[in-house]
Amino acid sequence: MGQWRSDHAGIRPLAQSEKNYGFMDLFWNWFGDSANASSWYFGGLLALAGLPVLLWNTFLLTPLIILPWATLAWISARTGATTVVLARPALGEREGTLFVGVAETFVQLGWTTVTTYIGALSLVHIHHGPQGSLNGSSASSSMVSAILAIALVQGAVAAAGAEAIRLLKWVSSLLLLLLGGIESVSLVRHFGVAPLLSPPPPSSAPFSPLRLFDISFVNIWTWLQVGDFGRFSKTEKGAFFGSWLGLWAGQAWFVMVGAMAVIGLGLATGHLDASDSDPSRLMERLGLSWVALSVIFLSCVSVSASNLYGAGMGLLSLISGHRAPSPLKALAIVSVLQIFTAFIPLFFASFIGFFTDFLTAIGGLFIPLWSLVLAEAFRNSRKKKREGGPAPDASLYWTPRKVNLAGWLSLAIGAGFYYAAHHLWPALTAKTGLTIPAILLTAGSYLGLARILAQSPPSQMDPPETPL
Repeated sequence: MGQWRSDHAGIRPLAQSEKNYGFMDLFWNWFGDSANASSWYFGGLLALAGLPVLLWNTFLLTPLIILPWATLAWISARTGATTVVLARPALGEREGTLFVGVAETFVQLGWTTVTTYIGALSLVHIHHGPQGSLNGSSASSSMVSAILAIALVQGAVAAAGAEAIRLLKWVSSLLLLLLGGIESVSLVRHFGVAPLLSPPPPSSAPFSPLRLFDISFVNIWTWLQVGDFGRFSKTEKGAFFGSWLGLWAGQAWFVMVGAMAVIGLGLATGHLDASDSDPSRLMERLGLSWVALSVIFLSCVSVSASNLYGAGMGLLSLISGHRAPSPLKALAIVSVLQIFTAFIPLFFASFIGFFTDFLTAIGGLFIPLWSLVLAEAFRNSRKKKREGGPAPDASLYWTPRKVNLAGWLSLAIGAGFYYAAHHLWPALTAKTGLTIPAILLTAGSYLGLARILAQSPPSQMDPPETPL
């Protein structure tokens, strides 16, 4: 591991020689991340809303939603900023680092918890067979064992660092593409194309199309390790297009796998259920449990290793000075922590309740935050272009800066709206959703407040300290 330079990068600007991710590295990195258990579960939810909603969301709305997020990868490649550092110009150096560092650490651990639980549940279902019960002490002990096995493997990969994750993503993504293709071909052969395009009507859909649109935003904009991996890109274009196309391809692939699984079992049973988006249920009926087992295990380990890397970088950013641990030690800490957090969903009566509560909580933080970060980048780019300088200016991310009052006020306005609007103005949010109004409100507030408060942007303070 000592030869893997990216493992030891820490939180600091990178030399060009340290940028070892090409376009295809980032493509497969994000393909492997988005081809995961939560994507196929979301595909099941989209299938319940009807085929038009599924297709529009997957092939039109999703690539548009990804574009602003991929811009963050472009900024990171240009400036060397990690995810936490991206927020410094908009919030201030110390304050932004503390807020985003804590948030990234806990949210990435949360995503790892969600993915591990869904994967473990699928493995237990395969182990007990289609007629087996998932209740009782035997199933409970199997669930604990499955969670522990997945957590240990993905923790070991994450602790090995970014280079190990890069190699894993190449292998796992290609295998996921192959195994997903086997499942899709099996579905078409078993049911035919026409029945899959004419599924039975669902008895009820848990979410409206507009709510599913909001969930899509949260799913995509909370891939928080965007800066942590984007900074390793050899070129800005590679960072943008590799991240954009990789995330879209992987998510679309597994959303459709999950949706086809729900529709396929719906054709077999006569009703549609979101829980049937788990490929293991359908693969058992088709005699391909080994495919399901491989898909589930690979997707869980692949995405969670990446999430844990982001959590490790978030934790590392919180500890400054000469006593700060090495990046590998920070990764080891979060890899151990996730073994314990993986069991949290077992204490909830309903996983869909846990899943939606988690999405609401993190959406209220990161939808406004990234809106704010992009608004500041846009504002600064316009200023730099007028002056004839580079945009964005990398020094803005690495020079110590005072607190940005306009940023914090705008973040509070956007987050407050996101959390409160559903309860205070249900008729409005039923028509507009939460995400687009929160984005416009946050960005608009910041551009206005920054001008009013005459922060253009926050003034520089002392010379930068020695980076980690």
